[in-house]
Amino acid sequence: MTILSIRSQDFEISRRVEEFQNVIAAITKVDFVPDDETSFTSETSIGVLQNLIVGYGRHSASTAVRTPTHAADTEDNVMFHVPLAGSCSIEQRGGERTELKSGLVYADPGEVPGIIRFHGEPTEGFYVSVPRVHLGTATSGLNAMLRGTAPLTPQWRLFFNYARSLHEELAELAPGEAAQCATHVQDLALMALGATREAAEVAAGRGVRAARLKAVKADIERHLTAPDLSAEGIAGRHGISPRYLRSLFESEGTSFGDFVAARRLALAHRMLSDPRNAGASIAGIAMSAGFGDLSWFNIRFRRAYGMTPKDVRAHARSR
Repeated sequence: MTILSIRSQDFEISRRVEEFQNVIAAITKVDFVPDDETSFTSETSIGVLQNLIVGYGRHSASTAVRTPTHAADTEDNVMFHVPLAGSCSIEQRGGERTELKSGLVYADPGEVPGIIRFHGEPTEGFYVSVPRVHLGTATSGLNAMLRGTAPLTPQWRLFFNYARSLHEELAELAPGEAAQCATHVQDLALMALGATREAAEVAAGRGVRAARLKAVKADIERHLTAPDLSAEGIAGRHGISPRYLRSLFESEGTSFGDFVAARRLALAHRMLSDPRNAGASIAGIAMSAGFGDLSWFNIRFRRAYGMTPKDVRAHARSR
């Protein structure tokens, strides 16, 4: 896997626009034309995996042109554009001019010439490029969407949020882990496009479950110390049943309750090890970490760390 960062401000100012244009054309297969060369700014971060490309872009007012030559040099991928902020428009051969804004996703056939106009402000967007061969079981839905937009439905949000998390964490992932995540992104694209029933069932067993579990875990972290944290409450916020939520954790060999307890114990361990909490009681720290029963907290803590909370605090002081 490869991670690329292209920023206009990294080029020498006297030749900034020309050098930036050369690099961006070689890597992304588009010609960039800024409205104002003096104030022009652009930054792009690209993660390249074997069967997936994920990227973020932020641009001042400018135009990106995919010429017929560029299009002929492009692999047979479909790029899904997800606008984040600002506004832009895209027009491709065989399609109408389309305004892109937050809440929409655009399906861009990479082998088709076209023009993207960034209106400034600046414009921010995220994109995911998937080889068309991996979208074959959703051909009908894909063909209906090409050169057009679709609302950012819950299925598309799962796709987008998982792909964006992958982009942010790619540098920390081992190659095998990154490849597995790329497969999950492809699965989520199939689900959003309306794959055949058989393919959708396979995808649901991989990408959708992985994305759901990732979102649920993030929700737990945000509400970790809340006394009313429950499987029912989390499931309700995500529009799934408590039974399905529990099955997500069971697939990892744990349970909802054990996962929450482990995260709370880790929080309590950090607090006990922090000199700034030297004056706080152990009971107070347990309560702050979300535990309501001190004796249960002490039992689980010792089981997890092989030390009592008092021992951990004493060890931290001795360091």
